[in-house]
Amino acid sequence: MDTHSESSTPPSPPASGEKTPPSSRRLIWMRLLAVIILALAVALAAWWMTHRPGAPKRAATEAPAPTVEVVMVNHQTSAPTLEGFGRIIADRETTISTRVSGLLAAFPEGIEAGREVKKDQLLASVDKVDYQLALRQAEADLATAQASLATEKGEQIRAASEYKTFGRNLPAAQKALVLREPQLKSAQATVESAAASRDQARANLARTDIRAPFDGLVSERLVGEGSDINAFTDLLTMVASDRFWVRLNLPQADMEWLSTHARDGQGTPVLISSKAWPEGQHRLGEVWSVLPSLEENGLLTQVMVAVDDPLALKVSDEARTSTPALRIGDIVEASLSPTRTASLIELPISALRSNQEVWVLTPDNYLEKRSIRLRHLGNDSLLVADGLVDGERVITSALSSVEAGMALRAQGDDTPATQPATQPAPSDEAGTKSKTQAMSTSASTTGSDS
Repeated sequence: MDTHSESSTPPSPPASGEKTPPSSRRLIWMRLLAVIILALAVALAAWWMTHRPGAPKRAATEAPAPTVEVVMVNHQTSAPTLEGFGRIIADRETTISTRVSGLLAAFPEGIEAGREVKKDQLLASVDKVDYQLALRQAEADLATAQASLATEKGEQIRAASEYKTFGRNLPAAQKALVLREPQLKSAQATVESAAASRDQARANLARTDIRAPFDGLVSERLVGEGSDINAFTDLLTMVASDRFWVRLNLPQADMEWLSTHARDGQGTPVLISSKAWPEGQHRLGEVWSVLPSLEENGLLTQVMVAVDDPLALKVSDEARTSTPALRIGDIVEASLSPTRTASLIELPISALRSNQEVWVLTPDNYLEKRSIRLRHLGNDSLLVADGLVDGERVITSALSSVEAGMALRAQGDDTPATQPATQPAPSDEAGTKSKTQAMSTSASTTGSDS
């Protein structure tokens, strides 16, 4: 108990002439020694932390260059494949009417909607009895007029003989009357009129038979048999089967590639397909002409494409199963293959960037942005007129981050290409200084506590 109090209380300075007890001096030296050892330890630790062998500094890491797909470009004699949509329309579509009135007879067999008819084939008939009688009457009137003319000619001969016997010269007007010239002209006119009436009756009789004006198909019958019809009554409608048209809508820029039959004698060939046809079936057509007016919205040019035998009526039975028939009003897709060409560079559409630019991979594998001049832009490819040189490599891959001059590697190219990392790792020296500062702070705190 006494010992504890003595050790915890610092010794009082000895009075003058009085010696310090040995136990107190020992305690003072021990405390002083502890402070010295602690200070040496801190100093040694600080020296060791600042002078220990450091780890080798890491060099800036090098990230591998992105790999891209490229195409080698070369000028070639090229022409674009033009794509468009159009509607099928008839070349000739007409309404058949009668030119005479009467009772409509039964339609001949096969004259019904969807059936094929030939030119001059009988389509319908009007009852002929009245017209046959009218023709007989006209022929009789003609015969009477001809007989009257013959009689008058005999009278003229008799009058001429009497005038000669009379032996006097009369004025011309009186002489014409004596010779019965007016009566002869009247008889001749009567014959002409009767002949015209006969011809009219004969024509009306012929018009009782209504015939097809061209090869085609019957679209619809408009009246039924037994109808009492007037002249110019519509009987049925039909369309010509020798040719249909496809009215295509194409951009004005595509016109420079097209040839037309009307202007060049041979139009650009056209491959026509429809979603309604079995897969792989198509029809061939020819660009015939270009209409002077734009389509309804005023943005596209209208091009007329001719398709012969559109209903596949002239093909063999074997080929008919693989030859689709065109239907009026159907929307079809057309692929045009122009024969006009130019020396151009063709690229896939994936090579085109914004603002009519492409990315070129330089010989030392760096990206270069290049402006080009387009000649044609299609759905899958484009044609370049200027801006590229034969042998250059154009990048077709998409890149998330693009910068001119960045290092790249072409797919399949073993040439190394790297680009330095933009943010190097922190150095070990900075970390060591931080640790030293932390330990010094800790030592200072410990010394002050002591």
